[in-house]
Amino acid sequence: MAVATLAIWIAAGTVVAHSGATGVVRERMEGMVAMRDALREVTPMMRGEVPYDAARVAEAGRAIAAHAGSEMTGLFPEGSAGGVPYAKEAIWQERETFDALAEELRRHAEGLVKAAPNGLAAPDPHAGMATGGSTGGSMGKHEGMTMPDDAPALSGPGAGFSVAQLLGVEPRRRAEQTVLASTSAAAGSATAPGYAALAAPQVFRRIGETCAACHGRYRAGS
Repeated sequence: MAVATLAIWIAAGTVVAHSGATGVVRERMEGMVAMRDALREVTPMMRGEVPYDAARVAEAGRAIAAHAGSEMTGLFPEGSAGGVPYAKEAIWQERETFDALAEELRRHAEGLVKAAPNGLAAPDPHAGMATGGSTGGSMGKHEGMTMPDDAPALSGPGAGFSVAQLLGVEPRRRAEQTVLASTSAAAGSATAPGYAALAAPQVFRRIGETCAACHGRYRAGS
């Protein structure tokens, strides 16, 4: 599966290199390839297949953030749907949703930089807390307590995701619907997830789902 996925992305890079695209269309294609390469660089780490390198993960986060948000949306001006037909007209028909997804991708990418030092496991928020004395003993499982942005732990780094799904080559309808719903709900919220308290794969998973949602909705072709 990994070999087949790599072949797909090598082919995708070849298409970009020989498509003849120019101007803003070329720029956005190059930006997508840069984000693809950054994701592909750290995917084996997220899956526990190679040693984890916090510096490289943070670098990947910065690379993705540099091509997301307004940097991405600025490369999709009105009237630029022509040429290489990878961008669907839905981008301009649903501009607010597209812009929100691009901004969400930027936030998650910057969040990956913050989570990178944590490695594959989130830090224990209760480490060092006293459990005896006036509290009446152990806090047990902290019933009724909800930590900010307490994302469920993965059964394994990158569990349930192929590289193709993480990069949006195989869009997942569930991911698309979930991310679009959360993007809409969070559009007016100033509260960002506590990325620094998450494991790197948890943030990486969010990046993958956002990419899958965007590609599934706004990219033509496979």
